[in-house]
Amino acid sequence: MKVYECCGVESVTKKVYCSTCRQEIKNEREVSDKGTVYSFTVIHIAPEEFAHLAPYTVALVQLRDSTAKLTVRIQESVQIGDLVQLEEIKNGTYIYQKVRTA
Repeated sequence: MKVYECCGVESVTKKVYCSTCRQEIKNEREVSDKGTVYSFTVIHIAPEEFAHLAPYTVALVQLRDSTAKLTVRIQESVQIGDLVQLEEIKNGTYIYQKVRTA
C-alpha cells in the first residue's frame, strides 16, 4: 500500500497538490497493509446498496509505520486496538480482516 506525504501529513489518497502548502506532492512510499483499529462503528441499517452486508463494521485503521489512517469495512466484530490486515480491495472499498485481538 502506498502513502503520499507532504508537510508531515500522510494519506493513502493520492492528491496532486498539498492542501496546506499548495505544492505538488512528490513523496510516496510503500507501507504495510496491517494496522490497528483506532475507532469503529457497527452499521445495522445500511444504505440500499450495502443492505445485503448488514450488519457490518466500518473501522478507522491506523496503518503500521505511517501516520495515515484508513476507513475500512470489516465483516467480523472488532475492538479498539485489534490488529487487522487488508484482505482485498473491492469496488474501491478496503476490506480488512481481524488478525489478532488487542
